[in-house]
Formats: sequence, C-alpha cells, structure tokens
Amino acid sequence: MSFNAPLRVGVLVDLERGDGAGGHVKCWEHFAKAAVGFANQLNLTVHFQGNRDEEITLGPNTRIVTLRPLFSTKRLFFLRNIADYTDLAPGHPRLKKYLKDYDVIHTTDGFFAYAQSAARFSRKHSVPLVNSLHTNTPGFTKVYTERTIRRIFGTGHAERLLIERLRLPERCSNGMQKKLSKHLAQCCSILTSGKESSVIHAPPNTPLTQLRRGIDKTLFNPDKRDPTKLRRRYGIPQYKPIIAFVGRLDGSKNVMTLVNAVRILNRGSRGVHTIFAGKGYYEDEIRALLGTNATFTGTLTAPDVALLNASSDLFAFPSTLEVWPNAVLEAKASGAAILVAPGGGDIYVEHNGKDGLIIKEPSSKVWAHEIKTLLDNPDRIAEFRIAARQDVESMRLSWADVLQQDLIPVWRKAAGISV
Repeated sequence: MSFNAPLRVGVLVDLERGDGAGGHVKCWEHFAKAAVGFANQLNLTVHFQGNRDEEITLGPNTRIVTLRPLFSTKRLFFLRNIADYTDLAPGHPRLKKYLKDYDVIHTTDGFFAYAQSAARFSRKHSVPLVNSLHTNTPGFTKVYTERTIRRIFGTGHAERLLIERLRLPERCSNGMQKKLSKHLAQCCSILTSGKESSVIHAPPNTPLTQLRRGIDKTLFNPDKRDPTKLRRRYGIPQYKPIIAFVGRLDGSKNVMTLVNAVRILNRGSRGVHTIFAGKGYYEDEIRALLGTNATFTGTLTAPDVALLNASSDLFAFPSTLEVWPNAVLEAKASGAAILVAPGGGDIYVEHNGKDGLIIKEPSSKVWAHEIKTLLDNPDRIAEFRIAARQDVESMRLSWADVLQQDLIPVWRKAAGISV
C-alpha cells in the first residue's frame, strides 16, 4: 500500500446487527461512527450479519456492510433467544470479495463464519490478521450449553447425565478455548481488556494491547436525571426506590442473583421496584417471582437508557462474565450509584466503595444486604453518584479517543507502517 493513502481495514463482527443487539455490536457501531472523523488516515469497513445484504455509507471512507448468514443460530429452536445470533457455517463465501481490498483484517472472535473465512484468507494471501476479545465466549458457552440441554431435555435423568456426569458444558467450553487459541496463534496482534481472564489463552510472543471502550459523555450524563418522569412513565409509586438493570435477562448476566436479592428485600421492611431493560429467557420467571415490583422495558433506545440510569436510585449488574460491559460505563457516566460483581463491571470501579461497589460474594443475601445498606443511606448514594461522574470525566475516553489511541496504532503496525 502507499504510506500516504488511508489504511484500509476490515473489521468482522460475527453477530447480527439490529435494535436488540448487545454491547459487542454496539461497540463497533460506535467505532464506525467515530472513524468518519479520521478519513485522511483510515478507510474502515465494519461487517456484521443482518437480515439482508446491505452497504451503508457513513462517510467518505467509512461504511457498514451486512451479509445474510448462511446458517444462523436463529434457525435452531433450542438456541433462540439464548444469545446474540451468529452464523454456524464454516465460512462465508460472499465475504471474500471484501477481504481482498483490505491492508489489515480485524476479527472480533475466533469461532464463527466471518472469523473462519478471515483466517483462511489471511493464510493464503498473507494479509495481516489482528483480533480483539470482546466476550468471554468460552465462559458463555458453558452457561448457554446448560440452558440448551435443559431446553431440549427438561430437568431429569438426561439433564443430570449430560451436565453432571458427562460434563458436556465444560467440554464445550474447553473446545471453544482451544479453537480461540488456534485462531489467536495466527494473529500478529491481540487486543484485550487487560484482565487476566481475557489473555490467559493468548499465545506467547504475540503482542497484547489494551482495547478500551469509549463513552458519549453528553448523552450519558447526570443532567438526564428526572425521577418524576421515569416513575410516571412506568407507573412506579413515589415511595419505592428504583433499581435499574440493563442487559440480557439470562444466566450469562447472573440476573437471578439480583432477582432473588430483590425478593428478599420485598419480603422485609424495605420494598423496592426493579426496572429490567433487556430481553431474555428468564423474563417470564422473573415476572412470576417479582410481580408488580418489576417493570420490563425490553430493549431501550440510548436516550431512554440514559434517563433510566440517571434517574434510578441504584444500578445493579451482577454479571461475572464480562470484558468491557458498556452498560456499566454508561451507568457511571449518567451519575448512577453502581453495584457490580468481580469479573464483570468491576473493571470500571476505580476505588471500591467510592465510585462504585464491588460485591464479591455471589450470594443473593449479600446483595440484598448491600442494596439495603445503601438505600438506607441516601447521602452515601449521592457521594457514589458524584464520584462516578468524576471518574468518567477524568479517566474515561470518547470513542474517537479509543479509536485513535488503541486501534489505529495496532492496525498501522500490523500493516508495517511506523507508528
């Protein structure tokens, strides 16, 4: 390539783009929008899966491309609504016409159709391949395999045989770890969260670089706080504190830890109302357990998430299988008092007990106790809110900052351009 020409990069996201997509997809949508401001340096195409083949131009050197999957997990009844949909085909032939135009190919997983196509193309044509780790896929595989077994066989002898005796979820998880390691061995650079759980399977001597997440500090802002509007919208009584949860309503987010903690609180003197922003297979069960003390919004627009975060009394996120959970950073930027778990939103807590609370015990009783303690001390919640926003103002970057500082240097180095 000419060193004076914009660097041509193709990013491959093996997930379906749409309103209900998770943080992995939204992350790259943000990076694509930010790339419009770097047209003199970068020619970026971000590939997703979609309902139709489509090319969307964002700027002179930036576009989004969606291709229909060959064998979507949506076609398998036992995988529907369990995770974001991906393509189980061993490759995607229509992707090849795009790959030949890139100086660097960037995969965001090591398992599915796009990543497999990219790996083969990279080997054959010596195009540099880099990879970023966005999701603890081996960990999620264990959770989702257990759920799939129960969905197919119910609870009983077959379930116990497959899960407890044959340990099928662990075997599937280990298989995904091996597949990831094989893919990473082909990459010239790997971008991680910096957490040990993310880099443990990286091959030796492969450069590891941190890929952070950006935040729109104007959209997610304490100025969006309007508890009266939030309560009126969802019919929540003035006397009930509001806990917000944003994410999938499934086992991967440990949402039942929060649900059972709320049940404990609602049996005692401290009643609370929980707003669940997201969808998932636990929704019906949560409805049955919490009744009128819960509101289910489905997937919210970003402005509505900003209102929810800023206007709730607490933001609870018990997930332990996260890399960089966008939902937690958005909550902090909104000035929310956050409660998180190790291995999840803790990566965004700079000083435990000041700008957020890390609850190290997975027990719902412990979560209930910590929630009650905070709700009984509104002054401490106010201190959490202030510290959370101060941390975002001083420590967290915009999406354009992350693109410029974390991604472009790695891509340039992979292409053989001095940084």
